[in-house]
Amino acid sequence: MKRSCWLGTFLLLLGLPAYAADPYAETSVATQGEIVVGQQVIVNVDVYVPNFFTSPPQFPLLDIPNAIVTLPDERAQNLVKSLNGEEYSGIRRTYLVIPQIAGTYTLPQANVPLAYAGVPGQSTPASVSLPPVSFTVEGLPQEAENSAFSATDSTLSQTLDGDPANLKVGDTLVRTVTLFATGTRAMMLPELAFDASDGVKLYRQSPALADDVAGPGRETGSQRLERVTYAVDREGTFTLPALAVDWFDTANRQTKRAELKPIVLTVRSKPAAANVIPPDVPVASHETRHPSFRAVLATGLGLLALLLLILLIRRWWPHVRQWVDTRKAARAQSGHTRYRELLAALNAGDREAAYTALDRWTRAMGFQGIADWADTSGDRTLQDALAAFERELFGKPHPATQGSARVLTSAILGWHTRYRQHNRLTANPTPALPPLNP
Repeated sequence: MKRSCWLGTFLLLLGLPAYAADPYAETSVATQGEIVVGQQVIVNVDVYVPNFFTSPPQFPLLDIPNAIVTLPDERAQNLVKSLNGEEYSGIRRTYLVIPQIAGTYTLPQANVPLAYAGVPGQSTPASVSLPPVSFTVEGLPQEAENSAFSATDSTLSQTLDGDPANLKVGDTLVRTVTLFATGTRAMMLPELAFDASDGVKLYRQSPALADDVAGPGRETGSQRLERVTYAVDREGTFTLPALAVDWFDTANRQTKRAELKPIVLTVRSKPAAANVIPPDVPVASHETRHPSFRAVLATGLGLLALLLLILLIRRWWPHVRQWVDTRKAARAQSGHTRYRELLAALNAGDREAAYTALDRWTRAMGFQGIADWADTSGDRTLQDALAAFERELFGKPHPATQGSARVLTSAILGWHTRYRQHNRLTANPTPALPPLNP
């Protein structure tokens, strides 16, 4: 009997280190309460190892049907935990899931590779599987079906670079509008609808999208910045319509509106220049009233020059026409033209044409195709938006989602803005050292 007890105790002691020495992972849904379509869901993934990490875990990008999943590039959270008398070190990363339709969502199976100090002085490679975790999403209330997005808070603000009540004909007014929201991502914020009345021309720049930025109250959220320029070409009084965005408040479960009041432009004519000196026009004398030899000679030379110009044009016109046709063809296949075709196809809602236009544009930009462009960008927001769009386009039939094309449009606009800014900085680099003799 004693021999059996000792044997059982020995086997138990042998089993404890093997159990305690295994890395493992935990998953949890941090968002509490009822979840609705378009609401941002926070899913925490914790990875634990005994002792310490010698190589951090490589958290994968997850693909959940009918949802947009992002892994923000924020700093990982370090954890410490005791289990069965063993000290574990942990690292937490947070996934943000935005469901597009109602239903039950489950975190897909995935492996997280890592390395840890399993044996003192050595690095032991390992891999842990993510435990499945699920959450249920309800549809939006009927009164909130027309909401542009869902968030916990949202504000709409603007700045003007001049006084709209004191404009002159030919002046311009730059208007910068910022849509800020918490509890969502910048890719979900809608495009603002700007308009202008007759007599005012509107020029719109590409929007700037940003996540994890400080808001008006120092809270952290996402924003969409739109900048438009109004040019006035005649005097009068003009009204710029109000801007309004309806959104669903997931914290209070009600529809709200962010709004900017109309802007009245008062345009006056430019004052005439004072103290203008009239030109000194000589009076023609009797001798100059009749054509002279010099005048006849000048007329003849002018006609001769005109004849030579006509001959040159007739001789070189085919070459000029060929050059113009070549320039038109090059412009039709340029990245700028392909970019405009892509935005037009996305706005029209033609997904097949939009995907074809996207392939043409990426190749015009010098990439080998859509996949090469997405991989080279290093933009996880862009990659997630493209994956959601391809899933809806090529995947199995399912209920229509709310905005994969709109999300992809926002991601492309954000990438294009950063790409142009990078090219400008590369073309005009800041000198590394100041001049020796300023």
